[in-house]
Amino acid sequence: MDEERVEQVFQRRMAQVHGLLRVCARYDVGPPGTPVAGPVIHAANHRSMADLLFAAAAFHEWGQPIRCLAAASYFEKKGIGRLLRDLRCIPVEGTDALQVAAGILEQGIPVAIMPEGRLVGPEEWDETGVGRPHPGVGRLALDTGLPVVVVGAAGTEELWPKGRGRPFIRPWNRTLLTMRTRYLGPIEAEHSREATAGIWDGVKACVAEAEAARRA
Repeated sequence: MDEERVEQVFQRRMAQVHGLLRVCARYDVGPPGTPVAGPVIHAANHRSMADLLFAAAAFHEWGQPIRCLAAASYFEKKGIGRLLRDLRCIPVEGTDALQVAAGILEQGIPVAIMPEGRLVGPEEWDETGVGRPHPGVGRLALDTGLPVVVVGAAGTEELWPKGRGRPFIRPWNRTLLTMRTRYLGPIEAEHSREATAGIWDGVKACVAEAEAARRA
């Protein structure tokens, strides 16, 4: 499939996910972390398979492209695997994904990464509602020198709970999803773990804001 055709499929899928999510959820994404699209690293928490759908809908609403990193095992799942490929998600298996992400950033396209590295259910959250991050996001930020936007999402774990094969589709009782973002800019740190810790503090703050928006 040529690049133009791939891009057409990508744009169509983004619009379709946006429309589908409107049927089964209410959501408030807030303003984008950056005013325009560009080579920016988005770092987000990961509570549910619905996070990838929520990200696609949010960036479609903002009118910005995004390439999300997702566990390679997701691409083997029926239905969602095809959707992830159409959304041009990047399979994560080992450390090669960071090199792929850096290459995409070099093309001027933003990427999204979930530093927890896997879906983290409520039983594993700390007091701020997140799990433990891996240092890859810090390494990517330091190696590229590009700005970071932190993202916090809440409610996706209710729409599509961990361990469930598909999301709850209840148009009569739609789940409220919320997202908040914050621009951190380029990260200054001595090493990747320090960079990751700073980024993760930002994600925690955004998660708290997203949770507060759900309660408002």
